[in-house]
Amino acid sequence: MNAGPAPAALDALADEYEIVRELGRGGTAVVFLARERATGDEVAIKLVRAQFADDEEATARLAREARFVTQLHHPNIVPVRAVLDLGDAGVALVMTHVPGRTLRQLLRDEGAQSPARVERIVRDIASALSAAHEMGIVHRDVKPENVFIGDDDRAVLADFGIARSMSPEAQQLTMHGVAIGTPAYMAPEQIDGIDLDARADLYALGLLGWEMLTGRRPFAGEALYSVLYHQKHVQLDDPRAQRTDVPVALLSALAGAVEKERDARWTNAGAFLGALDGAAEPREWPVSTPAGSATVRIERARPVPEDSVVAIDWREVMEPAPPAPAWRIPARRRVAVGSAVGAFVTLALVVSAVRVHSRDSSYDEQRIVSDGQVAINDAPKSVPLGAAAPTAIVRRAAPAPADSAPLPATKPTTLALVAPAPAATALPDPPAASRTRVTVGGRHSCLLGNDGEAWCWGGNDRGQLGTDTDTRLAAPFAPVSGEHFTALASGMSHSCGLAPTGEAWCWGDNDSGQLGDGSMTSRSSPSRVAADRAFRSLVAGSAFTCALASDASAWCWGSDANGELGDRGTGSRSSPVRVAGDHRFTSLAAGWNFACAIDTGSNAWCWGSNESGQLGDSATVTERSPVRVRGGLTFAAVAAGSAHACGISSDGSAWCWGSNSSGQLGAGETRGSSAPIRVHTTLRFTSVAAGAVHSCALTADGDAWCWGSNVYGQLGDGSNTDSAVPVRVLGGHSFTALRSFGSHNCGVTSAGETFCWGYNLDGQLGDGTRTHRSRPVYVQRPGTP
Repeated sequence: MNAGPAPAALDALADEYEIVRELGRGGTAVVFLARERATGDEVAIKLVRAQFADDEEATARLAREARFVTQLHHPNIVPVRAVLDLGDAGVALVMTHVPGRTLRQLLRDEGAQSPARVERIVRDIASALSAAHEMGIVHRDVKPENVFIGDDDRAVLADFGIARSMSPEAQQLTMHGVAIGTPAYMAPEQIDGIDLDARADLYALGLLGWEMLTGRRPFAGEALYSVLYHQKHVQLDDPRAQRTDVPVALLSALAGAVEKERDARWTNAGAFLGALDGAAEPREWPVSTPAGSATVRIERARPVPEDSVVAIDWREVMEPAPPAPAWRIPARRRVAVGSAVGAFVTLALVVSAVRVHSRDSSYDEQRIVSDGQVAINDAPKSVPLGAAAPTAIVRRAAPAPADSAPLPATKPTTLALVAPAPAATALPDPPAASRTRVTVGGRHSCLLGNDGEAWCWGGNDRGQLGTDTDTRLAAPFAPVSGEHFTALASGMSHSCGLAPTGEAWCWGDNDSGQLGDGSMTSRSSPSRVAADRAFRSLVAGSAFTCALASDASAWCWGSDANGELGDRGTGSRSSPVRVAGDHRFTSLAAGWNFACAIDTGSNAWCWGSNESGQLGDSATVTERSPVRVRGGLTFAAVAAGSAHACGISSDGSAWCWGSNSSGQLGAGETRGSSAPIRVHTTLRFTSVAAGAVHSCALTADGDAWCWGSNVYGQLGDGSNTDSAVPVRVLGGHSFTALRSFGSHNCGVTSAGETFCWGYNLDGQLGDGTRTHRSRPVYVQRPGTP
């Protein structure tokens, strides 16, 4: 059996990459250290192993990981540089190579860690999870095998192969009662198979911290079902029983994460980080609650392999197991298993039966088959950076009525990369006096002073504040170094500005070349874009930037994993390339992995990722050059979000298209559309902005209205309730400009004041706090009383 990738996959990579050596392998994938021939950079390339090349779940898992990680640009998340379609040879994930070792390897080599180091590591991972949760993604498999400790001792989170969206739309796509994860780190609600949120990841993070303090794996040596029972009912020992040097703040943070009842845990990663900072009421380590008379009897079975994720199907709970049928794996899901030994493991959580197949080799593989479905579990002895983690599927549901219809077959998953969060939208060139003076990025915001000086605040881990430091600011305390600008744009972790002469300057994250200076080196102060031309407006997406030139042509640079550069090419570019076609545009908008523009005839065009129909062309096929938005509409303004876009038609009506998981299309429902549908309102608007999963617009008199997700108060109506129709932003402000990104917004009033609302974990609202706000808060401009 071929343990590596298909030879055709390596052949397809040979022109661009030199394979150096294998880094490691997981259940369905293998990771290589490679050298990019064009740059000489070392990268990690993840490929599906040959025997799984035709397996839909293996391909879907790699596609899912690519889809999620391309959204997440954070110093504590292993970044993806490119996603390569190898045709019949499959898909390749090209990731930044981080020298170091996994946390699992660290614990095996060194045992328990000092409290100071434990705090640094859990702080790093909590920051990574915060970024993922802000984008609506729950990791579901936080464990030492998926945490990488770099040579600089920085912890980074890897392997989003079983991550999922927390959006209602995604929750509906998964059968209730289905859960995925590693049993030793699964939250109780994850075992029960109910809808998950950020608190499941925090539970796993708490267990990870406990393991680092004690040097012991949670519930090590227990049988599979015993582990599941312990996760639900038995609390781990207080780490102070083993050591006396655990600081109160660290213990309190971990104690609030490992609560069995999720409502008793920290509500989000920000609260966990606040506890580490001593900003929360101290918590004591929780104790187990004695089980009642209905305690489950656990049948001792073989222990869970140390790094494994197992698959359990218990749909027949509450019913005796029927005689074992002649199990047959559908051909398209069939996987060679070598020598297999059949065995029954009985779970007396009433009565249920599953079939377990295992083999002895360098992996511990289980296959538990029920109702014709197969889940694959390979447990490598250690999982290096980027290696595919084996997956556990736990199904628990009441039995279906005898006359119920059979469950539908799982639909095959196709590769299409998309993600959450938008960028600053440039409208047709306004007079200088009314030029937009505020922009919003993923975790930061920026504004222009009257003299052209730029000020940014919020997250600064990639230098996106431009202050020559990496210090986070909760208000505009320090100006961007060196330059003066006439316009600004902010992306996920980078910012750009236009000089009075039309030169473009960018700063911040540059892993994909989004700064456009010919390099892929991040900068904490402005670096000039390598273009011999003058630009008149800028927009920024997740990891790319676009600009409108003086001749009305559009130019883009940075990530091109989904065709967002629009030049029909592939691969990231660190200097501007022209968007294909002879279009003449009056404005641009940058979404997460796609872009839109309005031409001189008021027609809207979009290009890039299109999994949710966000290009508006009535299709869901990624396009690497502009396609026209359908519907016969003409537009005065357009904005792009994570996987949706909105436009203001010539008559002032608002239209949106793409993903609609939280009602961000404003049509009064949550059904997506690949063509424009009208926002459910009689209001007439003059401009529009788009966040990750929400939208906002301004009326002619300056009233702001928002719709969609409202988890963090980003609709500004004083609540945290989603709305699929526009709701008015509170405060009575008259805005002249409004910008959205991720889950927060900022606007400038006719009096020149700046107000922000929504997500604020990094201080991006500029009010000096890290508290989410459901109504606008004032940002004090530098130099004003």
